[in-house]
Amino acid sequence: MKIGIINNLYKPYNKGGAEKVCERIIAELEKNGHSCFIITTKPRDKTEINHEPKTYYLNSEYYNLGQKQLLHRFFWQIGNIFNFAKGKKLKKILQLEKPDLIISNNLMGIGLKTFKIIKRLNIKHTHVLHDIQLIHPSGLMIFGKEKIINTLPAKIYQNISRKFSGSPEKVVSPSNWLLQEHLKKGFFKNSEKIIQANPQPFEEKKEIIRDKDKEIKYFLFIGQLEEHKGIIFLIETFKKIENTKINLKIIGDGKLMDKIKLMSQDDNRIKILGPKNKEEVAEELTRTDCLVVPSLCYENSPTVIYEAKHFNLPIIASNLGGIPELISQEYERLFEAGNQADLINKINGFIENKK
Repeated sequence: MKIGIINNLYKPYNKGGAEKVCERIIAELEKNGHSCFIITTKPRDKTEINHEPKTYYLNSEYYNLGQKQLLHRFFWQIGNIFNFAKGKKLKKILQLEKPDLIISNNLMGIGLKTFKIIKRLNIKHTHVLHDIQLIHPSGLMIFGKEKIINTLPAKIYQNISRKFSGSPEKVVSPSNWLLQEHLKKGFFKNSEKIIQANPQPFEEKKEIIRDKDKEIKYFLFIGQLEEHKGIIFLIETFKKIENTKINLKIIGDGKLMDKIKLMSQDDNRIKILGPKNKEEVAEELTRTDCLVVPSLCYENSPTVIYEAKHFNLPIIASNLGGIPELISQEYERLFEAGNQADLINKINGFIENKK
């Protein structure tokens, strides 16, 4: 079967978890004998990358959109909905490739017309949810600012995106929370709804035996260095813990890199490791004692939690969105998002080996 994967970002222009999920979906499909191709975007000034599987790049500002002014982003969003030129290119690619199935993911930067084009070409279609991009153009809902998805502009946007998206044959969501958010807003009324965990990050689960009695405990953050990921909140909280026998390692990159370096320079317990590749991340996951996921946004199904579970790594995570669906009570802990006292309590409880 020939299968087309559509996602707004893909390597080497990848940023987040959705791109990792797409890579894993492709790996599983090819392992099962299917042929795949990718449709994605790239910055206009970047060259196309020739790699397997075949990848089609559409020029888009999306990769650098966060650096633009609010008014620019507003008009860009209008163009994202009614981008006929990009829709024409997409249609041409699909007519050339003649796929048996399309698996679409995040479409911001490719355009909402994608749904209608796939339907008009009579191609089987499965849409995978990763965030709330169809509910709010930012794709984010921040703790304490939940009303953002119920404002008049948001409702207008939802009405438009709901009409464009229609009801693909199947809609897959890794978390029940994210699926329910869409259903509450009237999306996908006639689609088959499936709750399915993201593909596993590694082939075989590693049974790592950690020394619970060692003197220094290492905590690890992996993710984008952005405010909504809770990195500032985590560093501020960590610095309030007086225990000298703990360390915090930070893996990732983002616009807050300079700020967190400045925040951490007076605390030698905090180590900023920068971006790491898959193999380097795996190595850190085997050497650390606990993963911290301090998100201030409503996450769907964070890939980093799957990665931690693969290495049998204890997790402390904020209780937002789909995160609680991934957390077991056996040796993992949830804390109230944005609550420093609760996070400190959970970190101290882990150090003392208390539930």
